[in-house]
Amino acid sequence: MADANEPQWYAVYTKPRAEKKLREHLARHAIEHYLPLVRRRKKWSDRYKWVEEPVFSSYVFVKIAASERLRVLRLPHAVYIVSRDNAPLPIAEETITLLRIAVDRFAETLTVRSSNDIASGERVRVIAGPFAGHEATVLSRRGKAYVVVNFAALEQAVEVEIPVSNLERIPAESLTPS
Repeated sequence: MADANEPQWYAVYTKPRAEKKLREHLARHAIEHYLPLVRRRKKWSDRYKWVEEPVFSSYVFVKIAASERLRVLRLPHAVYIVSRDNAPLPIAEETITLLRIAVDRFAETLTVRSSNDIASGERVRVIAGPFAGHEATVLSRRGKAYVVVNFAALEQAVEVEIPVSNLERIPAESLTPS
């Protein structure tokens, strides 16, 4: 177990669209923090504009000792520190380092998806790769998704390993009958 006075990284949940405001308050209070931002091109009604968006909506990372948690939560726009079993959940220094590298070097291609958004048995559409455009059923998950691609004419099933990033959910209302 880590020393309570040893600073560790934590994720602070913010009020909606208040990540940059909380970052300003953290800086004013000399609290070490990290708000990963990516530059995206957004379309307005009359033009395109480049904006910096948080990689993780409503989250800012702080490096604090356990005794400083209340100090952070008293800041405007801070809602709570991400916890498990009523204890703040520390984030490994290595994780923050890897996140910094990903944002610094791969910002233009960086996409964030929930690791729980596609489940076994779910129907998906392949959006990239050699099976792009085909529908499949997720067989299992292990970082990447294994999908079963059914070829009805052959009355066979082929198991293919496809990265989760190449899949999209098929809303229930648009499922084609099997």
